[in-house]
Formats: sequence, structure tokens, C-alpha cells
Amino acid sequence: MPCPRRTFAEPRIPPMKSLLLLSLSLLLTSAFAQKAETLFNGKNLDGWDGDPRLWSVQDGVIVGIANTADTKLKANSFLIWKGGEVEDFEFSMEAKVTGENNSGIQYRAKVVDPKTWSVGGYQMDMHPKAEFFGMLYEERGRGIAAQRGQKVTLKEGKKPEVTGKVPMNEELKLDQWNTFTVRAQGNVLTHMVNGIVTTIITDEDKTKRSM
Repeated sequence: MPCPRRTFAEPRIPPMKSLLLLSLSLLLTSAFAQKAETLFNGKNLDGWDGDPRLWSVQDGVIVGIANTADTKLKANSFLIWKGGEVEDFEFSMEAKVTGENNSGIQYRAKVVDPKTWSVGGYQMDMHPKAEFFGMLYEERGRGIAAQRGQKVTLKEGKKPEVTGKVPMNEELKLDQWNTFTVRAQGNVLTHMVNGIVTTIITDEDKTKRSM
């Protein structure tokens, strides 16, 4: 049985004025050992890398601000956890986003340009639209792969195949604290908000998936 490695999360700041708040509960659970690890020390951004104009720690919370007079962005910028690489894992955090745009949790991802903190890969979206809240978007890749409420299979050279549904019976508000969870087990990806599954993805495209 392979030894699981650790995850990293990259909350996105979109190219519109937005405020992202992340609470202390940035936790990772090994898929095998079921041992939680805290990724944020609650004091500073040691172990993380991001544009210092955008990211700070205030009152024990990671805060990201974009597109004020001093933080104009031309593209998405990420805060990157530098603690290691990952295989199977479960990642959970609390977050809220104010403003008129969205953010996201990037995982099993690659840094495209370290100078601009540009990243590509799987992303759990924090989006104000109900169908996009908790969906899977592949940054710099296949785009929208699964909307909220869908079970989807991804295959090489084909559009996402909706194979089932999950209930969308909870009203979610992006500007309130929500618990976001990503579970990655092999090629099966599960997104949850407040403990409720929002989408399940099986990625069978061996040429594009990340393991």
C-alpha cells in the first residue's frame, strides 16, 4: 500500500474585487491513516506562497483581497501551500467570499508560473450561482467538468457524461461561513459543502487526469 503524501490548497482570488476569508480549520486527513494535519498555524503564512499584496493573516484567519486600488489583477492568483505533494487525501476548511465574484480550492494541481502564482488543475468552486457552488472546474484544462448536483464521468475525447444526481436541497450562501471538503481517492473526486455532497467525479481520462 503506498504511503499517502500531503495535500495543498490554493484559494483563488478572481479578477474582480473580492474578499476571501479562510478559518483555522485547514485540515488534511490521510486516506489510509485517518490522521488529521493542520496546514495553517493561525499566526502567519509560513509554509505558504502567494502575492504579498493580496494575502495576509488577520485575527487568526487567512484573508485575500483583490482588485482594490492597490491590487489590480489581470488573471487568477493563488495562495499555494508548499508542504508537499499528494496522493489520496481528504481536505477540509471553512471559508466565505464577499463581493460579486468567486474563488476556489485548487488541488492535485501544478504551478504554471511561480512569478504570478498561476496554477492549473482540479478546482472546487466557491461560486455564488447555485449550480456552480461546489462544482468541479479544471483551471487551465477542461473547464467545467461537473456542476453541483451531478455525478459525472470524464472520458478521453468526450464531453462530461452525467451518470446520476445528488440532492441540491440546501440553500448555500457564499458570503457566510461554509465548510468545504474535497475527498480524492484514486480517480474518484468528491466535493462536499457543510458535510453534504455537491458532486462526484470519476476521471477516466488517463491523458488529462491528475493522480
